Amino acid sequence: MLDWIATTFWMVFGRTGPRDVASSRAALAQGVWVYTCVSSVDAVLVFHRPAAMMFGLADLAYTSVVVAVGLSVRRRLHRLPQTLLAILGVGSWLTLPSILVNGWVMLTRAAETPAPVPIGLQSLLAGVLVLSIWAIGRILRDALDVDLYTGITVSMTYVLLEYGLLIAIPARLFT
Repeated sequence: MLDWIATTFWMVFGRTGPRDVASSRAALAQGVWVYTCVSSVDAVLVFHRPAAMMFGLADLAYTSVVVAVGLSVRRRLHRLPQTLLAILGVGSWLTLPSILVNGWVMLTRAAETPAPVPIGLQSLLAGVLVLSIWAIGRILRDALDVDLYTGITVSMTYVLLEYGLLIAIPARLFT
C-alpha cells in the first residue's frame, strides 16, 4: 500500500516512471495528504503565518487541475490517478530540502544576529528546482505520450505559473 513512496523516490532520479505507480484510490489519497502537508509546512516556513497553510490546498488544487487539463487535451484522462500520484510523490520528495533550508533560515532569523543564507544552500535549492522540472517533465512525457522536450516545456510552464499564481501574486496582495 505504501509502495508509491519508494516508487516516487526512484522517479526523482529517473529510475521509474508514472506507469510504475499502482493506480489505487488509497494510494492517491495518501499522496494527496502527504503533498498537502509538505506544501503547507513549507509555506508556513516561507510566509511565517498560519494562514499560509491554505497554500497546501491551493497548490494541490492547481496541480490537480493542470494535470487533468493536460491529460484531457491529449485524450489520456484515464491516466489521471497514476500521473497525479507520481507528480504529488515527486513534489513531496523535492519539497523536503526546501523545508530544511527554510527551517534553517527561520531559526537563524530568530537569533540576535541573523546570518545570510550560505551559497551552498542557495545552490541546493536551485539544483532541486532543476531536478523538479526535469522529473515532472519525464512524468509528463510518459503520461502525455510526447517527447522529453515537450514534457520539460510543459513542466517549466507549470512551475512558472505556480510561482506566479500561488507565491508572487498572493505575497503582494496579503503583505
